[in-house]
Amino acid sequence: MPKSRDEVCQLMDKLLLHSLELMEQEVRLKTTIEAVTNDGQLDLAHTRFTKGAHSVSAVQLPTEDYRDFSALNSLTEDRDELGQVQLSLDNHPVDKETSHIDPIRWFGILIPATLQSARTKFGRALEYVVECGNVQIQLRNVLLNYGALKRLKAEL
Repeated sequence: MPKSRDEVCQLMDKLLLHSLELMEQEVRLKTTIEAVTNDGQLDLAHTRFTKGAHSVSAVQLPTEDYRDFSALNSLTEDRDELGQVQLSLDNHPVDKETSHIDPIRWFGILIPATLQSARTKFGRALEYVVECGNVQIQLRNVLLNYGALKRLKAEL
């Protein structure tokens, strides 16, 4: 714990610089997410254009009478050695017994390359979203620490 006002000010400066770096990283991740999802949407549009509007449409999506299934990716929260929350993405294998099914199979056996490409891009976007969430958690913690140091500085 800092003992003098100068030490508190130096720590506050370091925290502000770190928060700026985290903000820059967050903006970079968000623009990457936007670019990757746009590419994925273009691949979906290309697939629909080449296969026809009725081949890749909402008709393939499950209806109310479809049995429930589990997602192939799930989000988990872990704590590091400092007790800080860390988000991670768990990938589950396709397994009918645990109700983990592959939704791309709704569109037939011969999957177009553009549909596979869209799936890959949306999967990458999901990884970037989790990374962006971790950056936001770090930023929140830095700002909380800054507030605590600001109160300590006022007391000194």
